[in-house]
Amino acid sequence: MSNTNRNTKLFPISLLIIFILVFISSTMLAEKEDGIGEIQGKLDDISEEEIRILESLFIQAQEIEELEREKQRITEDMDIMKKGTQNLEELIHKETTDYKNKLELLEQILKSYQRMGPSTYIEIILDSDSITNFLRRVNTLRDLTKNTGELLESIDESREKLSMEKSKLDEKLESMKQKEKELQKNLSKKLELAKEMEEYLSSLEGDRAHYQERLDNIVEMMNRIGIMISDITEEFTHIIEEGNLPEDGVKLRFASGGVRGTIDEEVFNSIIQSNSNLPEIILHFNSNNVEMEMPQANLVLIGDFFVIDGHTIKFQVEEGRLYTILLTKETIEDFFKGGYFTFNLEPLIGRNTLESVETKKGYIELIV
Repeated sequence: MSNTNRNTKLFPISLLIIFILVFISSTMLAEKEDGIGEIQGKLDDISEEEIRILESLFIQAQEIEELEREKQRITEDMDIMKKGTQNLEELIHKETTDYKNKLELLEQILKSYQRMGPSTYIEIILDSDSITNFLRRVNTLRDLTKNTGELLESIDESREKLSMEKSKLDEKLESMKQKEKELQKNLSKKLELAKEMEEYLSSLEGDRAHYQERLDNIVEMMNRIGIMISDITEEFTHIIEEGNLPEDGVKLRFASGGVRGTIDEEVFNSIIQSNSNLPEIILHFNSNNVEMEMPQANLVLIGDFFVIDGHTIKFQVEEGRLYTILLTKETIEDFFKGGYFTFNLEPLIGRNTLESVETKKGYIELIV
């Protein structure tokens, strides 16, 4: 078969694979959006009074969730400490055995010295029957003395090392005690918050089941949003490509500090909207921050852009709200545990190095 025919067959197969991958990615995202939309439908008719009550409940739920994450972190730290403690104990046992063996060896050498006495060494040297024999015996005694000195130094080193390892072990054990106290404190606080939530729900009397269901819906939505944000983070890394930019998308001008380029929020939003793998996302550039709105999830994330290398910026989120409910810092951090949204601007700036980025009203300014 000729290379031409082989390439002709491979080309449609490659297209088919790409089509399948794009279809699967789009389908998975659509399923996530449908799931969020379904939950949102249960929350659409929520009243201001319900929002006020749910906000209080949700803050408590976030605090309990953060305590659960903290408990997990402490438990993991303690597991690492336990392994470290076991390793130290094994090392101390080995060093102790080595130290004892060296002491026993030194004891035997000293006993030999004592039995033979200094006159014996002189006799050994003087009994030499030739110069060669004399020098050999002198060197042997010198090596014996040197080896004894090295053994003494080795014993001192072993003793110091053993002392250091024991100090490390004491520190590890003390740290473990502190972690255990933190864990107990964490569990007590979690139980206290759970009790407060239970009491608050009980005070709602006949509406308890209603609010419990609403709260469960919000918590489920938060979980789905976390998964969606993870997918968006991955998609954003390669969203800006030359083909997605209008010719006048980046406005360049020369300034005293270097070249400055501006991108309007409309251009940024059009790039995002052109990607079929992303849900509806609207960026609002303000003079001191950036708002990222996700209407389908009633979610608003507020933060700013920061340069992380010579051609990439990240959107670091500082605040967030679901409906009118404020999200805690810990909840936001959990959303972005896999990393914040990043944008590779290399297609825009080429080989130039991005020095800084500034957010203005309606646009961002890149300094290269």
